[in-house]
Amino acid sequence: MNVPTGPITAIGGLGGSGTRVVAAMLRQAGVFIGEDLNGPLDNLWFTVLFKRRNWTDKPPPASQIVTAIRLFRQAMTLGLAAGLSGSDQALIETLQRDLLPDGTWDSGAKIAQARNLLQSGASPVAMGGPWGWKEPNTHVFLPYLDQLLPDFRYIHIVRDGLDMAFSGNTWQAQNWGHILGLSPEPDVPLPVHQLRYWLAANRRALTYGQTRMQGRFMVIRYEDFCTDPMRYWHLIKALSGGNADSMPPPDLVRPTTIGRAGTNDLSVIPTDLRREVADFQLDLANARD
Repeated sequence: MNVPTGPITAIGGLGGSGTRVVAAMLRQAGVFIGEDLNGPLDNLWFTVLFKRRNWTDKPPPASQIVTAIRLFRQAMTLGLAAGLSGSDQALIETLQRDLLPDGTWDSGAKIAQARNLLQSGASPVAMGGPWGWKEPNTHVFLPYLDQLLPDFRYIHIVRDGLDMAFSGNTWQAQNWGHILGLSPEPDVPLPVHQLRYWLAANRRALTYGQTRMQGRFMVIRYEDFCTDPMRYWHLIKALSGGNADSMPPPDLVRPTTIGRAGTNDLSVIPTDLRREVADFQLDLANARD
């Protein structure tokens, strides 16, 4: 099947990093980011295909990731309803049975999203044009996405490490820590495990993006974005191939939890880990666009 080409821009980061505001900018710039979205603008078809229960306890086989990328790209452009093999349909139906409300897997997507995926038709970019998506877990699959999607660009959002250590959103650390060689230890406080994951996951994404995706990779510190969102509005439009004349969406930035680490007991974070985080954040500040 001849899937149309066009600039493809994805947004990822740890859950709660501020990815929603960048997704809103992408959509405002005329980039199609899907129609089956939740309130934070996560693309729930990506969630169905990539946030699988059986991938969260052992690394997923490369062949399965390749299939997921192929199906997602087709769904976002030409749709799956008119050209789905029996094995592909069986795969999505298997994933559907695991989802709420009938199944027990709380991935953020539900049975309705799997059904919509199966029934997807031609999208606004069926004949070409810029498209993309936002789903925080995207960074987990970044090397595969970069190697398999043509004209792929990626925006990675990073929020202050200590603030993120005390976030209630710990799903990524629980689901993907094993991929980074991390696993929860009974005697280790949750903020420590969360911060170790934050450091390992962001290092992994930045190392790949900065060495393999020059000119197609952008890292945004959420705190910098809140200070000067218009600067990033222009950079995002240029990276994604969005409409240069479009205006930014109103009321984007509501940074109510910046500095939340200061209200928690930082003594639970080992000194050496805090030093690593500080060094990484300094490197990030020096390397940002």
